[in-house]
Amino acid sequence: MSIELLNQNHRDAIVDAFEKVEHHIRIISPFVQESMTRYLVDSMSKGIDAQLITRFYREDFIKSVSSLTALKSLQKAGVVIYALKDLHAKLYLFDDSVAIIGSANFTGGGFGHNIELSLYIEDEYDLIAQLSDYFDKMVLAIQESGDFKVIGDIIEDEILIVQKAIKGRNQFSKPNPIRFGAEVSTNKIPDVIQTDEVENILGLSNEVASAILKFEGAANRRIDPNIIYKPNLYNRKGIYFTASSKSPRSLNKDTTVFLSAVSWDKSGAGTPIIVGRAKTKGYDPNNITDDNLIKEHPWTIDYKYYVELYDIETVDAKIINCISLNDIIAEVGYRLYPNTDNNPTTPIPSLRTRHHQKAYIAITHYAANRINTMLEILFNQYGKSSC
Repeated sequence: MSIELLNQNHRDAIVDAFEKVEHHIRIISPFVQESMTRYLVDSMSKGIDAQLITRFYREDFIKSVSSLTALKSLQKAGVVIYALKDLHAKLYLFDDSVAIIGSANFTGGGFGHNIELSLYIEDEYDLIAQLSDYFDKMVLAIQESGDFKVIGDIIEDEILIVQKAIKGRNQFSKPNPIRFGAEVSTNKIPDVIQTDEVENILGLSNEVASAILKFEGAANRRIDPNIIYKPNLYNRKGIYFTASSKSPRSLNKDTTVFLSAVSWDKSGAGTPIIVGRAKTKGYDPNNITDDNLIKEHPWTIDYKYYVELYDIETVDAKIINCISLNDIIAEVGYRLYPNTDNNPTTPIPSLRTRHHQKAYIAITHYAANRINTMLEILFNQYGKSSC
């Protein structure tokens, strides 16, 4: 779980999302340009389902603030495009796990040199579900207003008209008034969530998670459960680290990290097993995996970023004798994650799979305290190593 403020690196954030998406992409943006739409076109080759809500104003195309060529490439790639008048909102949804909402248009300026401010939301399932519902209701409102789907013929005809208009444009020309798109009354625009719900999701009225489960290994690179876990040491720099394929911007200084080896438990089930704890020095954009790190740890070739750890304590026992994620779920249930902490009806299978495809996931203070207690028991039983 994370909600991060983006005032820089907008492009890095959305490129990460495009690389990780597996099923569907939904975008609301008044303006689009090829410098960004190419990422969506590339994603379509993976069989992604994609929808875009945008403006279709002739003056925007004449002034090149939005691009017909970009819309043409998206339409040919299979993106379903809807036109909406008076659109100003910007929303980017990737599967049911990532959302970006803020000021940035789907353009080179929006995700490049402009001064923008957005929220990057990951694994906030309740919030993202409501943003998805907002998008779906917006599409329904457009469809109920008429046929405002932007198809190939509409784009081709507009390209010819705009080309002629540009040739005839001079300093005395008035703005072109032609606008295609649905007219949706503001009272038909769906509410997303109430203020008190936002406060609950963001943790403004409840506890804020300050600990994470950090997964070491991967489903295709499970760690032998019959060995004693040893933290990753970067000898060249003399530091201990953990790595991530995605920019770990939400890891703050002194966040508690529960090192969780992706392995097998005593029943033979594949699951993360908590083997120790540490503190992180936080995200540093300069900590990028290089040839030296790959030489020492070849597996880091798949992990672009690393974070320095300190105050590391690990159990002096085989991984299989440590704390499996299933053990934690049995202990704390729905209180494991911040976004399920107030939902006793959260299904157990959902709790067991929320970490899939992730480098780390936030947990509640309640769960962290319980894990610390369980680790202390293991430290007393088997001993511990510190570094």
